[in-house]
Amino acid sequence: MLPIETIITQINSHHQLATKQAKDAVTNAKAAGLLLLQVKASMPHGKWTDWLKANVEVSDRQAQRYMAAAQGKTVPLRELAGKSDTVSVLKKPNRSTGVWKNEKWQPEAGCMYLFKESEATYWILPSDAFGLWFHVCKHYSGDRMSTSGFRREWTIFSKITDPDLTSEFYVGTTRPLGYIGVEGVLKSYGLQNFAKSLVLGKQIKQGFESPFGQPGSENWYWGENGEWDDREAYIDSLLKADGV
Repeated sequence: MLPIETIITQINSHHQLATKQAKDAVTNAKAAGLLLLQVKASMPHGKWTDWLKANVEVSDRQAQRYMAAAQGKTVPLRELAGKSDTVSVLKKPNRSTGVWKNEKWQPEAGCMYLFKESEATYWILPSDAFGLWFHVCKHYSGDRMSTSGFRREWTIFSKITDPDLTSEFYVGTTRPLGYIGVEGVLKSYGLQNFAKSLVLGKQIKQGFESPFGQPGSENWYWGENGEWDDREAYIDSLLKADGV
């Protein structure tokens, strides 16, 4: 499969041509449909609609038509070339404030965020090309955070040595626990007010290999006395609060 950024560009290009030039609508609809089928086949179950909204200018309904045309099914020309339900009409602005679901904050697919609160900065970056998984980290100065209540396989604690970064310490994870979510991880790092502390939220069409400014392993630390505390106190408290 082609690089995902190339596929996204080609899907949008074929979509624009299909809705602007009726005589070439079928050809471009089929071309877009083939690319959409490739991406959909590679997506985890249940993530397809989120990926469409975050990355391409094609509504879910129009994507179904394009994929049907690519599979040789008959789709009326007026539907392939129609513009009434395309995402270009409903396209969300580049700025994102995240979404609230079940009273919990979560990032939108394919978006990055920056929070600033109590002399600390909190970063959220997509960790995959589809923008569905996220890195979360905190840069701060002052008292060094304890590892108590955090899991070694999920969390990195470190000193910051990059001269371009003015903070002293770093804590971050590349795999936020599913039942805690991004909001839970940020709260465990100390973020209190999501609405007031949000500085930046925007769509970006790329994934990152690691959290922002993650120091090398030689700067990681493992606990107050050289030992990592593997207790799940914070996780347990969240589960109890949710009545689990």
